[in-house]
Amino acid sequence: MGSSTGAPGIPLIGSLVVLGLLLLYTGSFPGIGPLWVLPALLVFFGLGVAWFVRLVRALVDPAGRSGVGRNLLRWAAPPLIGILALTLPLEESRFALSAESFEKVARSAVAGSADWKMGPGRLGLFDVSWAARHGNTVRFALVGGGNGIHQHGVIWSPRGEPPLPEEEEYEPDVEHYYGPWYLWNENF
Repeated sequence: MGSSTGAPGIPLIGSLVVLGLLLLYTGSFPGIGPLWVLPALLVFFGLGVAWFVRLVRALVDPAGRSGVGRNLLRWAAPPLIGILALTLPLEESRFALSAESFEKVARSAVAGSADWKMGPGRLGLFDVSWAARHGNTVRFALVGGGNGIHQHGVIWSPRGEPPLPEEEEYEPDVEHYYGPWYLWNENF
């Protein structure tokens, strides 16, 4: 007689993979706070609890223990997906792979090159809405990864904290990211 609780199947493993990929993609945007990721993390956690309950039930059932051994890869897949999704440093990696493209445009802009003007386009691994020069700094607005209302992005400022243009409606939040890079978010 087989166990009433089988190894995780496509629905559970597939859901965890999709949520893991969503978390990895969303987490790869510089400066995205935990509030944006919280709903996905809660669902991810809920699926993990469902997996754990199934594992305990299978281990308690003598017939289920042999099924765990036979299907070890299927049982191991959910925690491996969770560990990868929650520990990969994608934010730093994705921007580090893209920083050279951003810096090339920023240096061109500060040097006064006529070809630096940038509307919507792609730099490295990011889509950019626009880029604007202000003094010796260049601000880039990133597409996606934001909260859908406020714009956000990065500022190249090799001389320290960037001076920002005076805006009538808001003053953006700016924080140091690394090296000559700063994160900015609109703040209404």
